[in-house]
Amino acid sequence: GTSLNPPPELTGLGLQAMIGGSLRHAARRLRAPALAVAGCAAGTSLYLRGADEEFRHVSESELPTTYDPEAFAAVWSAHPRCCLARLREIVARVAPLAAVVLRDSLRGGVAGESEAERDARYALRARELRGCLTDLGPTFIKAGQALSIRPDVLPPPAVYELQKLCDAVPSYPTAAALALIEAELGAPASSLFELDASSEPIAAASLGQVYRCRLREGGAEVALKVQRPDMIRAVSLDLYLLRRYCLFVEWFKVRVLTNLLGAAERTPFDVALLDTFARASYLELDYTHEAANLERFRTELLPRLGSSVYVPRSYPAVTTRKVLATEWIEGEQLARSPPEVINRLIATGVDCFISQLLDVGFFHSDPHPGNLLVDARGRLVLIDFGLCAEIAAFDTRHLTSAIVNLMRGDVEGLVNDAITLRFLPPDVDREALLPPLRRVFEQGRLAAATQASESLGGGGRRRGGGRAAEYSAVASKRRQFAAISRDLNQIFFDFPFAVPEYFALITRALIVLEGIALTGDKDFDLFQAAYPLAAQHAARLFGAKQLASMLGEAKAAERSWRALLRRESRQPRGQLPSVEVL
Repeated sequence: GTSLNPPPELTGLGLQAMIGGSLRHAARRLRAPALAVAGCAAGTSLYLRGADEEFRHVSESELPTTYDPEAFAAVWSAHPRCCLARLREIVARVAPLAAVVLRDSLRGGVAGESEAERDARYALRARELRGCLTDLGPTFIKAGQALSIRPDVLPPPAVYELQKLCDAVPSYPTAAALALIEAELGAPASSLFELDASSEPIAAASLGQVYRCRLREGGAEVALKVQRPDMIRAVSLDLYLLRRYCLFVEWFKVRVLTNLLGAAERTPFDVALLDTFARASYLELDYTHEAANLERFRTELLPRLGSSVYVPRSYPAVTTRKVLATEWIEGEQLARSPPEVINRLIATGVDCFISQLLDVGFFHSDPHPGNLLVDARGRLVLIDFGLCAEIAAFDTRHLTSAIVNLMRGDVEGLVNDAITLRFLPPDVDREALLPPLRRVFEQGRLAAATQASESLGGGGRRRGGGRAAEYSAVASKRRQFAAISRDLNQIFFDFPFAVPEYFALITRALIVLEGIALTGDKDFDLFQAAYPLAAQHAARLFGAKQLASMLGEAKAAERSWRALLRRESRQPRGQLPSVEVL
């Protein structure tokens, strides 16, 4: 019969020799490419050896004072070694995360994972993204903070994680700060301020640090902000590289995805989004601009709000592009104040930001907890005016219209306002958009009304449940509205929403304000607090009679919702509380 033994070349020494020969052949074939790669890496390292010194010798006088992509390109295209060195740093940090995300995308996720496991994986990737941006420095931290209010650009898990980004970093040596002050003001820092090499900064962030000191002339106590060395060079280089990347992405989308692969045609937004972010971020490096913002607030906002709000003064004589002196405010952060202080001032805060938004058309768009203080006189104090935004009168009118439509529950009217305000393109698919938007809106109304119907008894506490039942009700409310927020963010991501720059900044400001309010009052509702103020503005704009007529339809809708709730809860008519118009 036929032998079942393998041939000699596949056994023992024959097999080993065969494998060894194959490996040697493969090694010979790979030797040349490997040597080429190693040589290229060595050559690149040698070429980049002097990049740091070349970077420091780029004169800041060559760079513009405001964001100008063409001026950036003219400077940095003449220094390819600096560009390549920074690009290598960025790629080395971003590439591993990008590879993992690309692998997940190509696989369509992980086989057999549940929805909860998928959400956990998304959250992990978002945390890794946050760590990556933090490691890459100020420009990328600011970019992450800007994207954290853009649910039209990033999926919800990434939006929530990036909202945790913090630009707090270790301080740099005071000696370097003193040298910068002297270079900027033309005199030793000790001759202008009670400041010396032993002074320690009271706060440090990614762009600069702050000292508490006194002016030699007059003795006024000031908060002295001093920019970090090389910030203008570093930020402008990063913005130049990021814009080149965005230009490539737009080219790839149009030429490859759309023209070659037949993907749906959409207007590229990458460069415009980058320019929006870059314009605001680069302007933060000009402290004279921040001083001008501060004085504008003192002139235009304070007279409208009386004595309940305060904005510190600036000292132009000792303020330059990199040094800013403002009045020192002795006070505590609003977020760390006792609950009774927060509850008293949060209405003032809402009034302050509604007035900025709808009356002045110019608003403080970076009110993180450290920028809202309570002084010794009990006033709400706004500080740090580096990031402010302006709204045209046309937009303030249509924002008011949108608020009225929100009060009425008119989803179709809100979509019309969104188109007018440039949130949506005129040719948006209304038939596809309106049903999910109506569903989210109705969920919000039902959640609010259900919560109101359950708040029976004094003080908003559930009948017969005591404090435990009260906390349970609050937790349930938070879960309901968190789910609604996630659904709304998903709609923003799925449809061609493009949130205007000013509105993204408004969102950021209101999120911070609400977060502070909740530390003092767990039942705080931002919309309920803003309702009377917005209604007053709408009455001034549209007239009280027309506004009442517009809201009459909303009252009819309210009655139908109350009737629905009564049937569902089977409560006696007299026990059902009034449901506020949303």
